[in-house]
Amino acid sequence: MVRSTIVGLAWAPAVSVARSAILTTLSCIDTGTLLLVDEPGGTRHVFGQKLSSGADLSPTGTHERRVCTTPRVEIVIKKETFWMRLFLFADIGFSEAYMLGDVICEDLTSFFQLFIINRDRMRNGTTVVSRISSSLSYLARSTNTLSNSLLNISAHYDISNDMFAAFLSSDMTYSCPVWQTRIDSGLGDESLEAAQQRKLTRFIEGAKLKATDHVLEIGTGWGSFAIEAVSKTGCRVTSITLSKEQKELAEARVRAVGLHERIEIMLTDYRQLPVPEKPYDKIVSIEMLEAVGQEYLGTYFDRVNRLLKPDGGIAMFQCITMPENRHEAYSKSVEYVFIMLESHYACSHEVTLQHSFINQYIFPGGYLPSITQLLSHISEQSHGTLIIEKVENIGGHYAKTLRLWNENFQSHFDSQIKPALLHNHPGMTKDAIEVFRRKWEARNPDVVFSSRQFH
Repeated sequence: MVRSTIVGLAWAPAVSVARSAILTTLSCIDTGTLLLVDEPGGTRHVFGQKLSSGADLSPTGTHERRVCTTPRVEIVIKKETFWMRLFLFADIGFSEAYMLGDVICEDLTSFFQLFIINRDRMRNGTTVVSRISSSLSYLARSTNTLSNSLLNISAHYDISNDMFAAFLSSDMTYSCPVWQTRIDSGLGDESLEAAQQRKLTRFIEGAKLKATDHVLEIGTGWGSFAIEAVSKTGCRVTSITLSKEQKELAEARVRAVGLHERIEIMLTDYRQLPVPEKPYDKIVSIEMLEAVGQEYLGTYFDRVNRLLKPDGGIAMFQCITMPENRHEAYSKSVEYVFIMLESHYACSHEVTLQHSFINQYIFPGGYLPSITQLLSHISEQSHGTLIIEKVENIGGHYAKTLRLWNENFQSHFDSQIKPALLHNHPGMTKDAIEVFRRKWEARNPDVVFSSRQFH
């Protein structure tokens, strides 16, 4: 009985302990302001810098935001289960509570910014309580409660081509673009498609593609790189993917522009791709390394080394990685870099995005390697023939991108995304649809890029 009520996240004594521990931790906030409205408990709390009288709430009961260098944000607790989720599961607990409607927050960006700024002070509050909560977390996870079932169901709903098309730019590129510099900002507000075009151009120029090249692309996406590369240079591209749905749409897009004789898209794993009699002149992979897994990083770069022309070959990669010195704060740190190689090109960007939440609900099975891991495997598997040429930090480019993707997702949810979701999953309930929508809201981590806490 005790076990089932604790797992249900609403056992009164446990909720009381959780609430007390969380409020104590929140009292460590000293930069910015958090207004917490606990509706079930009938209380209000203000943490951090106090607001002037009458300025904390608007007439509608929402937090009055001001133009300020420090974040001011309001959260409203709707259900007592929020306290236990946050107590037991920390960041992923908050995300799940948000997905289920246990907590309302109108400005997630400011909320996460507030915790990024205060993370060191709040981390010092880790005590025996956190160790107790860690030991209880497995117990709660092991039971399939109604709310946990909703979360588990939402995790298994695949997002289709149509849903991606609703929030991506028309070129269907789902990776970080490169925006125009501040010096060029007077040219006007740049479109997402133009920024993606600039990124693809950088790859084409960085890999020094030419008409005689045979290029291997690991991770097709929807074919934007292959189409752009062949259109601009006349090269030949072999692109591999594990997604049948992406392959079909990419092939349709290739045929539509008349490039099917220069672009071949294969449904195969990089480990199963045979080494051609004549190795590939260039290899390109854009944000696919995250899916390789820690145990296969060596295998991946061994395959790259075998598939690439040994004399003058160039490879260029872009991937999400984890900073070495922030393993414990994996979900709250970010760095975005390009690594260029002399005889082969590699590029990567470092970004850590709510690791546990992303891995469970957005990118299951994914692993974010560190730069050290990448460089070590590149060197070991190539026996030192890959030489690092350049590292470039372009992290700020992701913040605007994620913000625009999220805006597009919200504006097209009812008209395009929800119908596509119901078409693919006719039995999906109204509650499950709402959890799905909130999941994609919670995945928007633009604050870790826009905040100058990381470089």
